[in-house]
Amino acid sequence: MFAQINHTAIISHAYNNLAKFYEAMFGLKYSAFRLTDAPIVSDGYVGMQIIPRRDGYVGALDHFGMVVDDVETVLERMQKKHKRANIVKRPSTRPFAAYSGHDPDGNVFDLAQKKNDTRQDLYKGQGTDGAAQDRYINKFAIRTPNAEQCAEFYADVFELQPVNRETEAPGYHLTDGRVTLSILPWSIPIFAGMSIKRPGPDHMGFHVEDLEGFKKHVAEVAGANPYLAPVPLGGSPESNVRRDFLAKSATGKWQMTDSDGNWLDITDE
Repeated sequence: MFAQINHTAIISHAYNNLAKFYEAMFGLKYSAFRLTDAPIVSDGYVGMQIIPRRDGYVGALDHFGMVVDDVETVLERMQKKHKRANIVKRPSTRPFAAYSGHDPDGNVFDLAQKKNDTRQDLYKGQGTDGAAQDRYINKFAIRTPNAEQCAEFYADVFELQPVNRETEAPGYHLTDGRVTLSILPWSIPIFAGMSIKRPGPDHMGFHVEDLEGFKKHVAEVAGANPYLAPVPLGGSPESNVRRDFLAKSATGKWQMTDSDGNWLDITDE
């Protein structure tokens, strides 16, 4: 593939605890590289940077990153057909991405160029082989006002391919061959019965080897350490609406949260 999704990023005030959550629940392993005490965990293929929450920033899923064959080709394709999108070169003091960009709706992503940019390797875990790990990141979902236009952007510019399977989940689902980028529609009316979520990253997906076995593992980890327990879904009228809203948007078989409340979609298929 011309492009591969190589990392995701979360902002959290409990960044160390959140890294421990993904290690305990999904077996993600720590990268040797850290910056400003921001841990990186990885399934060996896709890394997850957990960024300390700073002034003016919201704790939540924040962005994703890709490595591409050629950054100049990305820029040429943007300028030719998607002029509302753009990329900029990052300062050399920013070790995680050589470039940052945004799609036509302003959703942010990082970029690195294959082979020429060692920053793509910072997200690899130690002693992991992504192809062999049973639990791994398999989806990053964005909710955005112009979903069709954004899906066209990622297909045109990064050559992501439509997912070749039937799904009742709304929106558009593109893949790099391993990780799916889901582009979901956003408008205020779809949030009836719940607080309005702003456009932007919506949830992440994980593949596990056996769903029932994984559920038991989640219960065991949460029972052993309540600080690593997922935030419950449902339980009140509005939280039930949120739970059902996530389930309708998901492509997996079971939904949960991490210990910070970020939505996760789990499947063993």
